[in-house]
Amino acid sequence: MKIYVASKNPVKINAVTIALSESYPDVKVIGKSVPSGVSAQPMTDRETLTGSINRAKALKELILSKKIHPPREELLFIGAEGGVYHPSFAKKKEELWSTVWISVLDQEDNVYSASGARFCLPQVLADGILAGQELGSVVGALFDDQNLKQKSGAIGVLTKNFIDRTEEYVSITKLAIGLWYGRTWQNQASIFTKL
Repeated sequence: MKIYVASKNPVKINAVTIALSESYPDVKVIGKSVPSGVSAQPMTDRETLTGSINRAKALKELILSKKIHPPREELLFIGAEGGVYHPSFAKKKEELWSTVWISVLDQEDNVYSASGARFCLPQVLADGILAGQELGSVVGALFDDQNLKQKSGAIGVLTKNFIDRTEEYVSITKLAIGLWYGRTWQNQASIFTKL
């Protein structure tokens, strides 16, 4: 099996590698950059989800167009997208929450998506985003490190590295891949086998 990740960002590639390490210790994980088809800073939960799916689809199209894989080789394509959104329960209109979506696309075009790691952003970060900047750029400017999103990310800064961006993405990636892995769950459920 080969797993393609729609990014060259080491955080996303490492997250997929770690998420697969127990079930698929010998899997090959390859990162390729493809466009998300959404804003550089997705501003809604839906846009963030759409970006993850778009990345997985663009990656699949790119890889399969090269015709470098045997017909029966199992391939998965993973799109990861971080964004922000304004929840309906927010107390003020400037309140933004971080969100992450991971989408897994298989060769039959089935999509398995998962989300998580939602947390309220401090107002100084939300203000920068509302002014038109990306979250990674805002945090990077505050800490004079424009590569922060390829390291611990905003979540690492906000938690003093109690959790970093790779860990944030691992659990969501594992869930999305798990949904693909368990896709035949109905075959084992007695109620479905009796129908």
